[in-house]
Amino acid sequence: MISKTFTKTHLSYDEQITLLESRGLVIADKALVRRKLKHISYYRLSAYFLPFQSQKDVFNPDTRFEEILRLYYFDKALRKLLFDAIETIEVNIRADIVYNISKETEAFGYMQKDNLDIGYTDYLNLMQDIQRETRRSKERFVKHFKEKYSSDILPVWMMVEIISFGTLSKFFKALKSEHETMTNTLELPATVFKNWLHVINHIRNICAHHSRLWNKQFVIKAKLPKKIALFSELKNDKIFVLILMLSYMFERLGTADGFVEKIKALLEEYPEINLENMGFPDDWSERI
Repeated sequence: MISKTFTKTHLSYDEQITLLESRGLVIADKALVRRKLKHISYYRLSAYFLPFQSQKDVFNPDTRFEEILRLYYFDKALRKLLFDAIETIEVNIRADIVYNISKETEAFGYMQKDNLDIGYTDYLNLMQDIQRETRRSKERFVKHFKEKYSSDILPVWMMVEIISFGTLSKFFKALKSEHETMTNTLELPATVFKNWLHVINHIRNICAHHSRLWNKQFVIKAKLPKKIALFSELKNDKIFVLILMLSYMFERLGTADGFVEKIKALLEEYPEINLENMGFPDDWSERI
């Protein structure tokens, strides 16, 4: 295998502007571009060049820097909106687990393998994840509990508040069917909802790291419930399917908080955005 030598060197902001102009980008306000390159960075913005280039490193005729900037700001607003929506779902799941696990198995029953539907190796890994995150927590209530009871094992209502969404997702997957009340509320097969949690966690991480979202093709694909017409004939690796998943869950949980209206308002603010690239079907407004 022949490897190439990396030859790219540092470019000043003015040199970056010159490079963009040489590739056909229309720059009317160099001060604006210089400021945005300083605050956002050339590399991050370059992810938004692609829709404006029919061939590599050549901008389509009359492409303006402001068009790229608008796409960047649309993506930023979309990430914030979805991150906030995912938080609502996440808090709801934590509350649901706390109530049902504590009711059925008491405060520490979640530590017992017999109360979970999981193999021994996965059980050990899950408990190690929970204990690692418990030890790492700086929450005041965790410190107080450890000092008062000389124990690193937290009651379930404390535990679910300090574990990451990824560990929460794993814990939910390990629950026995009688503890999965949310799947009943959502009228979803358990396998579908557990997959949704995996998808949501993946996209939550994308949002948290401020990564490109608007036209990303997701590695973790959503399982679409076959008996729910809303999800028929959709791309299961684009952002619209997440929007529909959240809308569907909000409607059944009664926690919508204007989510659909916010999505529609964002799209109205940015009418130039290509919805097909985001997996939106023609009848998308009738589905959410």
